[in-house]
Amino acid sequence: MNPMLRVLGSVVLVAAVNGGVCAEEKDAVGAQPELARLRNDITALVGPTSCSNLVNCRVAALGVNACGGPTEHIAYSWRSTDKAALETKIAEYNFALEDAQKRGYLVSACTASPEPVAACVNGRCVIPAGR
Repeated sequence: MNPMLRVLGSVVLVAAVNGGVCAEEKDAVGAQPELARLRNDITALVGPTSCSNLVNCRVAALGVNACGGPTEHIAYSWRSTDKAALETKIAEYNFALEDAQKRGYLVSACTASPEPVAACVNGRCVIPAGR
């Protein structure tokens, strides 16, 4: 084989391999902003979590850990939150997070914790510390 063709073939092979690595790195970097955007959308949907008593407050599971359970819980008010829109956005977030974990971009611990109970504190739905 012509030595110039051998060198050219090597250059093409190295470029192809490096291109694959760059694409994976772009995917890994791209997962973080997408997750941040979805998390911000969820926060916006939850809104001010206003309540007049405990009956107005609900808890939603968010995220997916290595065992399939949620990574966190958020409190929201059924009075000021569109539950269907919130559930749709949480499902979108969970799917993106699980996809990033399967691709190895994010690592999650396998933890199990009981679902917390929301409370109405100073007119806002919250999850008290330690619950």
